[in-house]
Amino acid sequence: MINTFSKSILNISFQTKNLTLKNNNIIIAIQIHVYYEDLLLEIINKINLIPFKYDLFISTISIEKKTFIERCLINSTANLYEVEIFENKGRDVFPFIKQMKRRFQKYKYICHIHTKKSVHKLFLGTYWREYIYENLIGNKEIISEIIYDFEKIEKLGFIFPEAYYDLIKGIKDFENTNLALHFHNKNDMNYILKRIFRGFKVDEKLIFPVGNMFWAKTKAIYQIFKVKLKYPKESNQDNKTIMHAIERIWLYLVKLNGYYYKTMFKHY
Repeated sequence: MINTFSKSILNISFQTKNLTLKNNNIIIAIQIHVYYEDLLLEIINKINLIPFKYDLFISTISIEKKTFIERCLINSTANLYEVEIFENKGRDVFPFIKQMKRRFQKYKYICHIHTKKSVHKLFLGTYWREYIYENLIGNKEIISEIIYDFEKIEKLGFIFPEAYYDLIKGIKDFENTNLALHFHNKNDMNYILKRIFRGFKVDEKLIFPVGNMFWAKTKAIYQIFKVKLKYPKESNQDNKTIMHAIERIWLYLVKLNGYYYKTMFKHY
């Protein structure tokens, strides 16, 4: 793990304005799953600030949503964009993996975002979403810092926000809750990881990107796009599904592939 304090130890500069990506190919992919289309413009306005060339891939669940999304992309700064319809299953996880399955090898970096709403706690959900967006795509400087760190630190493979502080505050025993979430999903986590790394068994508790949004080097997580899994149809599942297990294995993939991660915390 790398946190903000590690910057001084590693002598990593925050002055990223002169960073240029030498590769003429587009090496950044942004993938957005759009279920709540009313949040799309908020995301588009932020990713339009990306100071590097990127390709944009959007998944959704209906032709009506697809039509609306394409209208919103008129002013997109993406090098190219594609909008695809997928069956409403696996939350944001299935569409992300399915859409990028045949594309991920083209890119060095990938960012996954989705239109998150906590419909049972709208007030918390709004601030939680804004916090995640701010830490991943909040402005040009944040995005530049992320890409700069990836470029300068060969084995940095995954970047995501620290768990939202009001969410932690609302759960009296967050560490034990986190452990319980691993326990409840452990069978599915082991099922996936054993298919990728033969004989591997989950025995340590790693944190995970709560909210399932992140930046990654594709080489740090590439196996998830190759393994075949079955996803349940959407029925408001809170836990104990294959997509919840995937959300909790990202850092196992990262570590087993020889990479490490960094958490972001930018209070806004």
